[in-house]
Amino acid sequence: MGSGPRICRGVKSGKRLVCGEPVNDPRVVDEAMRLVDEFLSRVERHKAVLLSDSSTPFDYAVDALSNWLSTIEGRIKDSNDEGIANLRKAMREAGKKMLELARRAREEWLSTYREELGELLGKLRSGEATVVIRGEPLNIDKPFTVLLYTDHLAVKVERVAKSGSITVSITLTGLDGVHVITPKLFSDDLLRPMQYGLLMTDATIDKGYPQMDTNQLWQAIIWPLTWPGRNYVFISSLGINDGDVKITWQLTAIDHRGVFGSKAEVAEEVLRLDDNAFITFLLSAVLGDGSVDTEKERESIRLTIGNSKYGLWRGIVERMVSLGFKEHDNKRLKVKVIGIYSSRAVALAQRWLGDPLIRALVEDLSQLPDAEKLRRLLTLASLRIKPLGRSSIEVIDGIRMSVQMVGRGCVALKITRKYREDALVIQERLRSAGYNAMLRELKDGFVVSIINDEIKMHPGLVAEVCKILRRMHEEAISEGNKRRAWRVAKAMKKLNCPAQGPRA
Repeated sequence: MGSGPRICRGVKSGKRLVCGEPVNDPRVVDEAMRLVDEFLSRVERHKAVLLSDSSTPFDYAVDALSNWLSTIEGRIKDSNDEGIANLRKAMREAGKKMLELARRAREEWLSTYREELGELLGKLRSGEATVVIRGEPLNIDKPFTVLLYTDHLAVKVERVAKSGSITVSITLTGLDGVHVITPKLFSDDLLRPMQYGLLMTDATIDKGYPQMDTNQLWQAIIWPLTWPGRNYVFISSLGINDGDVKITWQLTAIDHRGVFGSKAEVAEEVLRLDDNAFITFLLSAVLGDGSVDTEKERESIRLTIGNSKYGLWRGIVERMVSLGFKEHDNKRLKVKVIGIYSSRAVALAQRWLGDPLIRALVEDLSQLPDAEKLRRLLTLASLRIKPLGRSSIEVIDGIRMSVQMVGRGCVALKITRKYREDALVIQERLRSAGYNAMLRELKDGFVVSIINDEIKMHPGLVAEVCKILRRMHEEAISEGNKRRAWRVAKAMKKLNCPAQGPRA
């Protein structure tokens, strides 16, 4: 075995880097080889699809798209609505083009790419390979990348700045793409906010062209529907992750060059949208960088924004908060999470799917195996909404406060206001009426509350709160939520709620 691969600093030459200054610093060599070893480890982990003479990384897409297209053909025949039928035909054509690309890539992998990958592995193990580096290997707060090349492959192993995590991708050269031509299927009131949602999350603007990379089949099909006209689609690379190998699809809206200058301009346009269009924008954004949770007591729709992007989103987030979203910091991941919860999340999902074309789009694409987010959205929209206000009581004339569980078997009455002045007025009115109300500042406003011990000092208040708790307890039992039923029962005991008499 040789002394080890040749390691050098990268110098730009065309689309690839070539060897410049040789690297001799043992610390840099060790860091570069650590990334090379991670690449070798991941290839070994996934050798059943990367090095097999029959299985390939593209088989999943070929099988998934083939099965999905059969389903869509049947749905087209069953369509009674012309608009929905045309939508399904457009999805079918996009799916056919993607299937064509996946099949072509499969053939090229077996005939060319797999062999070159095997040769590269052999050279790395024998010390005959050339390793090109860029970035700052000795500073964990800066990115560092190792590049390995063959005739038709470019391997990129990157240590992500600050987190230290490692990503591995293999770019495939020589694979031609296809043009997907899509008619205009949505009205401008839907189409433009859908475009804004993609551009503000997963998409970029490259040389004036809206462009997106994705490894999700359902998202790749949504793209050409959102950008009517010509779209160029090709398979750009493979992501070699710890748990799987994923295809990356690159999509470019050819006929929309120059429509958007920058994301900052898009953010300004979002703030000009009317309420209905803004809601559509949120759907598209959530499908990009969001999540949907359907677990009991955790029903939510959330959008995650990196701290570095927050300045661009600030005005949009303020508008989201006015619609009932809450903003939270995740300091560990250095992101902002803007979420809407419980009944409000259900109501938003139902509003999104109230448009027949949007519902058809989500329902049809949810049939793809990687469309878990869409399936959760459908589930969320099917849940029963608990009407707002059912857990609140009027404490004094004109002031309704919600009954909330606050831990240790206690409850509190709460009311929130965005501005301190408004909260102070409520606090003073409650105190004038004999209630020891407390004021506390939140991240996005102020809350006035009456705690458990104060409630117990007012028998009339206890009676009203106990009515709410009794109903909450019945609902928890009927839903099979034993944990919540136990918590509510404990709160009722602490408040000395009277036993419920026989019903008339």
